[in-house]
Amino acid sequence: MKFGTRLEQLRKVEGLGLKTLAKKVKVNHSYLSRIESGAVHPSEQIIRRLAQVLGYDEAELMLLADRIPPKWRSTIKRAPHEAAFLIAESIQDYKTTEISNVNRKGLRLRKSNRKSPDGIPTNNLIFSAHLGTNDELFPLILSLYVRLGSKVADVTYGKGVFWKNVPKGRYNLLATDIDMGVDCRSLPYEDNSIDCVVLDPPYMHTPGGTAHVGHQNFEGYYKNNSSQNGSSRKYHEAVLDLYFAAGVEACRVLRNEGIFIVKCADEVCANQQRLTHVEITNEYASNGFLVEDLFVLLRRNRPGVSRVLRQVHARKNHSYFMVFRKSTGKSRWKGPSQLSGRG
Repeated sequence: MKFGTRLEQLRKVEGLGLKTLAKKVKVNHSYLSRIESGAVHPSEQIIRRLAQVLGYDEAELMLLADRIPPKWRSTIKRAPHEAAFLIAESIQDYKTTEISNVNRKGLRLRKSNRKSPDGIPTNNLIFSAHLGTNDELFPLILSLYVRLGSKVADVTYGKGVFWKNVPKGRYNLLATDIDMGVDCRSLPYEDNSIDCVVLDPPYMHTPGGTAHVGHQNFEGYYKNNSSQNGSSRKYHEAVLDLYFAAGVEACRVLRNEGIFIVKCADEVCANQQRLTHVEITNEYASNGFLVEDLFVLLRRNRPGVSRVLRQVHARKNHSYFMVFRKSTGKSRWKGPSQLSGRG
């Protein structure tokens, strides 16, 4: 793909006109139009500004503009032979040249039947374990699984913490919460109408006292331990009932191949270890969802002070983001572009 073509796509996804984007990056709109048409090549400074305004990866834009990203240059200078080998390996499958084998003495050309993987070698990846906060990890999950412009229903929106670092307009966000009068178990959407559902209900019961101050109170939100919760169960079982019912509703509103992002945490209830993420996964797998990913979020700060006579279980300082896909099981996940095949 050419730089100008990609730039035009990104601009339209963000809902920006030529003049608006040109003003943000401090260039003339006619000059920006010539960049999109391929008539001129942008400078590194302009590419950097465009990446910042559009919230896009600077290195990828640099490569599309036939430039080596600045953050790669020091590595290439330190180990040019190794870098040449990796680059040659990555482009081998495009057949732009005879296979290049590289050793520490330099380059020599020869034919080879060995097939190398596509792509550019990098360790700048999204990993399954993350030390940080919800608003840092959530945008990374979206980038892996949700196509730009998708209709995303965050059915437990709360104060919108997850979306703090997601640029506005990148997705068609439908924000609802129990405080807004919308229960995640009974959504106001038509069947097969949503691309992605996000669920983050209170994921542990409140045993009393101040043990969970600062966490959403399950009893207060969903009437746990009372006849109003729609279930005869209490405590952890009532929490599971909420997740299970919300999962059934998510499956109803999601399009085929739609994505279901679920936040949860394990807990110890009545001195018994409850692996909530396993219980939820097993239930959802029986209701039309395929498991695609599991992210472990480790908190930076230490948990609050607890009064204990004797510790018998490890104190949990992590939670999970789980990613499910609504599917018949006949297809494999190939990236967010798969959502374009709606049905």
